Amino acid sequence: MDTNEAKRIANTNSERQQAAAMYGWQFRPDAPELLQRWNVLPFNQIGDKRLAFGVLSGNYQGLPFTMFDYHRRPVVTTTFTRWTNKKMNEMDTITIDSVWVIPLPVALPQFTIVSSTDSNWDTEQYPEPPTHDPKFNRWYKLIDTNPQAAQQILTPQVMALMREQKLHTWSLAGNELLYVEHPIFGRTKPDEVVEALGKLMGLVSMLPVHQQPVQQHQQYQQPVQPQYQQPAQYQQPQYQAPQPQYYQQPQPQYYQQPQPQYGYPQPGYPYPPQGYPPNPYGPR
Repeated sequence: MDTNEAKRIANTNSERQQAAAMYGWQFRPDAPELLQRWNVLPFNQIGDKRLAFGVLSGNYQGLPFTMFDYHRRPVVTTTFTRWTNKKMNEMDTITIDSVWVIPLPVALPQFTIVSSTDSNWDTEQYPEPPTHDPKFNRWYKLIDTNPQAAQQILTPQVMALMREQKLHTWSLAGNELLYVEHPIFGRTKPDEVVEALGKLMGLVSMLPVHQQPVQQHQQYQQPVQPQYQQPAQYQQPQYQAPQPQYYQQPQPQYYQQPQPQYGYPQPGYPYPPQGYPPNPYGPR
């Protein structure tokens, strides 16, 4: 870190330490744990040499808050000689954003809105807000935000306050609101810290945090999985093997030839038969 950057950070820390003593807030010169806490602007932008410094936390007229400056180096410009292509020097481009974090009583859907004219953000590929105010829509872009959720958050009262108080870049991350400003000359003075807190009190009062929770939408949040119900147990019918029907061959009907009726005496019968007259001619 060069001398100018170190001096600017030291001056900011000194001013905020005095402000903390005046307002009864807490002060820390740096807070590295804040660098990985959120995945919204400006923390998801490119750059190295990241620092969180000048940290204030406390309560302003009943509004709890944390405020700090976020330091990063997004661009390094290298100069080479014309003939030998030898590296001569490097010039860092340093970006400092002042961040206010306000806890909310309930979690709200992910939401980020930025000014479409702010050169610090690459917003060309992002959509405009889907409100009924075309002029408002042209001035802003939504980043990783469901349009239906944006319609519920960007009420006419919120849009009017944003334009009136110049609250251009802010996000909702879970149960926290994050507001971002680019300080003039890289420093946010203590009176500017207090001024922004007053604006944010009005914004928080207009969010749907005291109503029914804003509906979570499938495109930007993991959809609720339907609870699986065990299907009714299938009772397999008891299989009963059919009794084999054996083929019964019909008994042949034999033809019984009728017994001829002869005139011969049957055994045991007297001969000659009774009832015949005797032969008149006598025995033969």
